[in-house]
Amino acid sequence: MIQRGFCIMIKKMRRIVPVLLLSAWPMWGGTVYFSFNQHATENLFQTREAVSDQISAFTLAVDQDLSALSLLASASYSIFRETSGLSFLAADVGLDYLAPAGPKSAFYFAAGGSGQFYRQAYAPFSSVGADLLGAFKTYLAPSSILKIQWQGHYAVFRESLFDFLSQSASLSIDKYFPSRTTLKADAAWGYKYFLHPFLPEPIEAQTEPLLASGGGTGGQGQGSSSGGLGGQRYQGGSGFIPRYNSGGGGSGIGNVSVSLLAAQGLGDVVGLSASAVRQWIVTGENPFQSIEEFYLVQNPSADAFSWDGHQLNARLTLALPWEISVKSGYTYSDKTYPGVDSMSLDGVPLGSVRNDRRDLVETRLQKDFRRFSVFIAYSYVDNSSTDPLFEWKSHYVMGGFEWNLPTARKGGV
Repeated sequence: MIQRGFCIMIKKMRRIVPVLLLSAWPMWGGTVYFSFNQHATENLFQTREAVSDQISAFTLAVDQDLSALSLLASASYSIFRETSGLSFLAADVGLDYLAPAGPKSAFYFAAGGSGQFYRQAYAPFSSVGADLLGAFKTYLAPSSILKIQWQGHYAVFRESLFDFLSQSASLSIDKYFPSRTTLKADAAWGYKYFLHPFLPEPIEAQTEPLLASGGGTGGQGQGSSSGGLGGQRYQGGSGFIPRYNSGGGGSGIGNVSVSLLAAQGLGDVVGLSASAVRQWIVTGENPFQSIEEFYLVQNPSADAFSWDGHQLNARLTLALPWEISVKSGYTYSDKTYPGVDSMSLDGVPLGSVRNDRRDLVETRLQKDFRRFSVFIAYSYVDNSSTDPLFEWKSHYVMGGFEWNLPTARKGGV
């Protein structure tokens, strides 16, 4: 019954999104965006069993003013050349509203819905969801801004193990100096509750864990018929391994974090920034014993709620003549995943919680025209882990363009 209801929601979403995109066409002032990105990756599943692929991503988006409201809608499709089962359609639609509260303050509200729809073995990742956001922003002084924000998200997946409800709240202060220095401090709290992530206790002992594929095979995303969701297992690493629980019920994981950022402009050409984030898991743990990341694909078991640790970032921005910009950066992260076991390549627990340390180097070159931008980007990742499956290094290359067209009310300026 749940799966049937999910399929009905998907069909409705696929019909509604194109209508919303067309209805936003130039009635009021706004902007229409179209972008194309071409990706090349040596390690799609981000494991030691490297799988190469080419991904083409198309996006159409509309940002339309509707009197006091703004309509935001987008639809994108990502095509995976080799691992065709990972190709997916994503759609978002929402409304936002800005309400002034005196000369120095304002409230901001937004609500929206989203969906992601996968093919073949990865169909269990397909989802529809809803978001609510509220924020308050005020000037403490001419060069100091305080912002308070709350956001909630609810998502229903084709495979109900992933269904969740999350919320987060943050408090940030920005301070600007005449020397073109910016300081920002942020404190945040988040909580994610998986509604029913557990499998019932098996009557007979299982010979292998659900959705575990040993050392990882990559392949064509077709899965195998030896068990798992819908009779299939994900390819490329361990995917995820649900826990068994005779009592059923849900499971939550909560965190708090603090972050600091310092940015400095040097003339009109050079910009420097450095930031640090420290996050603590304060309650619960991930209900899945094993998780993994996919390139460009959201895995609901591995996200910003799932780790405890820190991240450091340094970035250089150059604004060159002829509207050319260069952005380069380095990020180091050290993340532990409470509740997630380190496992041998044979799928045997090693008796330790998984910990990953990652070095990321990235650079982007962009040329802007009047309504058109083209870019090329490169990144390199070196990931070490207490789980040998996630010891990997890889290069990623991306290029593309973005075109935007301002719209206006008929007969307007």
